[in-house]
Amino acid sequence: MIDDTPLRERKRRATRRRIEEAATALVEKHGFENVTVEDICRGADISRRTFFNYMESKDEAVLGLPPMSIAEDRRRLLVDTPSDNLVRSALEQIVATMDDAESEVIEAGADQEFLNVLRERRHRIVAAEPSVAMMSVNRFREQAKLIHQLIVDHLEAHPADRRLAEQPPEIEASIIAALIRESVWLHMSRMTHHSESPADSATRARMLPETGRIISDFSKELSW
Repeated sequence: MIDDTPLRERKRRATRRRIEEAATALVEKHGFENVTVEDICRGADISRRTFFNYMESKDEAVLGLPPMSIAEDRRRLLVDTPSDNLVRSALEQIVATMDDAESEVIEAGADQEFLNVLRERRHRIVAAEPSVAMMSVNRFREQAKLIHQLIVDHLEAHPADRRLAEQPPEIEASIIAALIRESVWLHMSRMTHHSESPADSATRARMLPETGRIISDFSKELSW
């Protein structure tokens, strides 16, 4: 199959791959606090200016996308598209965002083995360094706030999708966002503790919405 991606775009993706490779390898070997942006630039053979054209910070280079990221174009889809299950719709956009990011890396010349190595390396870094683990949690919280606002915007644009009409949209959005957040957390736990290898695209597409369904089914069994 001929790759018709423009050369400039292929180079951009390859540069991002080199940055992530250098950042994770250096931090795993030397520790997060002992690695600077300059160290990563030397490892990736780029300038500091180029680094910040691709990454907002060292955190992003080391940790990658936050677990609940939704790309800009997919945020608009979530807000604008009617849905009878906003938890499922949001989880689908989260999966699609992760898939898009992995596709870019593969198109830059990586393979699934590289993606698995990168993911496992990041898991080890977070497990080994409490400060990095807390950083990961804080990034997760920021994404949770963003998703809450997206859900509010959706409910205001599509009143027919509401399930708790007697409550303000912000309250209903908080409940939906909490279900999304816990679905992602539980999915990450399942991948970390019960899987022999990192989740590929097809596994994520199946397991993340399935995790949301498990939480929903459990909630239905509660009596008050």
